[in-house]
This record gives sequence, structure tokens and C-alpha cells, in this order.
Amino acid sequence: MSEARPKIITMPSRADRRRAKTVRATQAAIDSLPYNSGTWRIEGSMGLYIRCRAKTKSYLVQRKVNGRLVQRVLGTMTLAQARREAQKIWRDLKPAPPDGRVTLEAAWGQYLNEKNLAPKTQKLYREHLDRYLSDWKGRTLEDLGNSRADVRTRYHAIARHHGVATASSVYRTLRAVYRYAARVQTDLPPPPTVAVDIATPRPRDWALSDDELRSWWDAVERLRPMKRVMWLTLLLTGARAASVLYLRWNDVDLERGVIRFAVAKGGRSYSVAASRRLIDVLQRWKRQCPPTAEGWVFPSPVLEGQPITTVRDDKRGVVSAHHLRHTMRTRLAEAGATPDLARIALGHSLMADVSQRYITASLLVEATRPLMEAVAEAYARILSWEDKDLVGAE
Repeated sequence: MSEARPKIITMPSRADRRRAKTVRATQAAIDSLPYNSGTWRIEGSMGLYIRCRAKTKSYLVQRKVNGRLVQRVLGTMTLAQARREAQKIWRDLKPAPPDGRVTLEAAWGQYLNEKNLAPKTQKLYREHLDRYLSDWKGRTLEDLGNSRADVRTRYHAIARHHGVATASSVYRTLRAVYRYAARVQTDLPPPPTVAVDIATPRPRDWALSDDELRSWWDAVERLRPMKRVMWLTLLLTGARAASVLYLRWNDVDLERGVIRFAVAKGGRSYSVAASRRLIDVLQRWKRQCPPTAEGWVFPSPVLEGQPITTVRDDKRGVVSAHHLRHTMRTRLAEAGATPDLARIALGHSLMADVSQRYITASLLVEATRPLMEAVAEAYARILSWEDKDLVGAE
């Protein structure tokens, strides 16, 4: 591929950037984008876009330099290739300071580009810099390393205005970025965050009680069938929201009662043993909403060829999906799950110690089935599901 020339284009308005369409940074999501759908921003990849024309899909990189937007077209390639090219171009488009010292903004961008972070994590870390440390972007790491008093004062200012949890999260990111840069810049001062006692966040106590589950189910029953089935899938698997949103029918084995979540935290995939009640719900849903060409279990009623994009129904009295994940972990403990089987059922990493690294999670999916069935039956008793149509009709 010949080297593309950068070209200067007019900077889009802030309103236009807010309205930009986004797509998840997975090859499956890219492949499912319809042709002739315009330009999409790729989540978690700084400045990387894909343009869908009538018959082609091509990548491009954009970065604002000295008040103007520089664009470089990459062409047609895989997402992995495009991300590698975009990382190089993103760094090259912004020159280093004249004295060769690295600014906080440059170090932050390098950290995000080179670390294997989930799109959601990249978005959070970028917000940490843009919202809470934006006036430090041009400061060099050396300057910050020698300014411990400034660093401590900023921590307490963020804690006072935005809460201790936010301040601690921002400073853990700052510490990680600084230490990562110091592996190469070995003459940097010690991390300035040593001047701060970064608070350890308290674990969230989010599991729902029996009464809270009943209130949750009352709200879910008022939703349309697609949302109802989606929330039931979240409840009966304990999966993260994105795992369920991007679920395809070819990852649902209704005969074996196994669901594979291709989208999971850390870029991993994992399988769960689906309870008989969940399989019955999904079978009914499949008959009611036959699969489209893209195969999404929960296709968007608005964006053709795309899955639904959100599970937020809090305005209707439905708590977040992560509450259900905490609830599943609690109910698994109630059913007698060992820590290892609970991790496998929830798709958690088995990396706590050497012994756990020897476990092959895929071979123990069936060992979790009695536990998943026990939790499903506990939910059925609490929510009085017997002889109820859980799906409903359109």
C-alpha cells in the first residue's frame, strides 16, 4: 500500500462531533456495518474512523493539529491492521515539544494506544485527562514529577467537587501513565502521585434482595418483548451489558443449552450454561422475532443491521445490568458455588494465583449447570413465574 498523503480539511463543529455515529472496535461489528451508511467513529481507537460507501469500506485517521483537522486515508484492511497503522500515524501527526521532553498529553495518548484496553476503559481514561487534568496536557512529565504539591492539591480539589471515588480513579490512571512512560524515560523523577494517599474504593453492595427483585420484575414486565427478553438474559446469566447486546444467534446453542458471549471484558470470550427457563425464553423469542441476515438476537428497531445499543431503562424503574451481575454472584454463593465455578459462570479471569491458571474454563461449563439451574429456580419462586408467559406478545 502506497503511503497516503495527509490532507487538511475543515474542522467539524462540536455539535457534529457529538452526533457522530460510533461502532464497537470488533471485526464483527465492522463487518456488520451496512454499505452507504457514511462515516463511523471506532470506539477506543484515537482518531480512527471507517467510511462506508456504496461498495467499499475504508479506514481513515483524523487528528486536530494546530487548530486544524488533519486526515489520512488508510484504505481497505482488517481492523487489527487499521488500529496498528492508526497508532503510528496518531503519534507522528503531533510533533514532540522542541526540547524533546514528553508532555502529559503525549504520554497519555501513547499509553492508550499501546495498552490493550477495552473501548469502555479507553473512553474513561480519556475523560480523566480531558475533564479533570485538561490544563496539565501541555506540562511535561518532568515538570509534574517535580510538582508534588500541585499534584496533591489537584487530587483534593477533584475529591471535593466530584467525590473521592472519582479523584482516586483519575489519579490511579495518572500514576499508571507516568510509570509506563518512566520505563523509557528512566531519568524522570519518582511518580508525583506518591504525595497522595489514593483512597481504595469500597466494594459496591449492589445485589438485589427478594423484594427489590420483585420491584425490578414489575418494571421489566411493562417493557416491550425485546427489552424484556434482553433483561431476562442478563438476569439469568449475570453477563455484562455489552455481552448481551452483541449476542448473535450462532452463539446460542439451544439444543445443548450453552451461550457463548463473544464480547466480554478484556477482549475475552466465554461460555455459560443456560438454564432451562432461559432456553425456553430464547426459543420463544426466536419464533416471535426470526433472525435477520446479521443474526443479532436483539436487533435494533432503528439502525438497520445493528443490535440495540443500550440497556438503560432506569427511567422505567429498571436498575443497571451490573446490579444483576452482583445479584447472580450472590445467588451463586447461596446455591453453594465454589469461587472457581462462580468465576467461570460469570466469565471472570482465572488469574488470581498459579493454581487457577491451570484451570481450562471451557471444560467446566457443564459443572456450572446445576448452579445456574438452582439460581433460575430461586428467581422463579421469588418472582412467581410458574405458568407465566415471560416473553409476551408484540
